[in-house]
Amino acid sequence: MLCPRCEALVRSGAVTELDLEVMKSLLKAEASPDYRFLRDSEYVKSVNLGNILVVQLSIPPANIDYRSLLKLAKHLESQFKTRVRIIDTKSTNTKDLVRSIIQPARVLGVNTLWLPDGSMEYVVRIPRSDLKHLPASQEDVEHLLSQIVGANVRIRVMES
Repeated sequence: MLCPRCEALVRSGAVTELDLEVMKSLLKAEASPDYRFLRDSEYVKSVNLGNILVVQLSIPPANIDYRSLLKLAKHLESQFKTRVRIIDTKSTNTKDLVRSIIQPARVLGVNTLWLPDGSMEYVVRIPRSDLKHLPASQEDVEHLLSQIVGANVRIRVMES
């Protein structure tokens, strides 16, 4: 049962059913001592990309323990029966953010491209041999990265 404000958020599409399911799982996990960092963290958004679920959290830097993040990802994988990537949206380094999404594919570099109209987009360079290691199709990954970064993202495949 949701309060009227939360109900309105669901109806408007600002919060999806997937967001609600992930938030419920995170609230249950928060009670465990392994996931204490969730108490000070803020849930941002979840995106389901077919065979991978990306959960965006805003975690205070002092509370980050990467082993705990991996354990939380495994916990969510068992509940949602799909691969889970947890992303800290406080990370200001675009290359690290991209790397965490497209692993195990390697990132050769992330370039900022300034367009004549004053807008900006990112070009992510990956080796051709790693194209098959992307977690989803190239177009889907570009769309997901664009949503997360807040700017257009293109993946450029480079000859190794």
